[in-house]
Amino acid sequence: MNDVVDIEAAIGQHAVWMTHLRNAVLGAYSGMDREYIRADNQCEFGKWLYGSHLSAEQRVSEYFQAVQRLHAEFHQLAARVLDLAASGRMVEAYSLLYGEYVTMSGRLVIAMRAWQEKLKAGQ
Repeated sequence: MNDVVDIEAAIGQHAVWMTHLRNAVLGAYSGMDREYIRADNQCEFGKWLYGSHLSAEQRVSEYFQAVQRLHAEFHQLAARVLDLAASGRMVEAYSLLYGEYVTMSGRLVIAMRAWQEKLKAGQ
């Protein structure tokens, strides 16, 4: 699989998290492993992002740096939403989910798309 396709798949995979988090906030908390979710290197995209196939040049690019930082923040926020939901603080979880989390998710997608376009231009 090439990098452009990998980024596209990651965008779709991370969009699914909104559904999981919304379900948790609506009271369908399923006991998801919050520490697993908090770790940005455990999802498929995180494994790809931290894997060995990206070149040194790609890793120092502004695109990689931005995506890596935003991806880590995305996972921290997702875990915070779940922390709040697990402790029964649903109003706070809802506010975080539909406020800061949605904003962060959008910023991450924009950064991923910019990186994807840069990779396409280089092919």
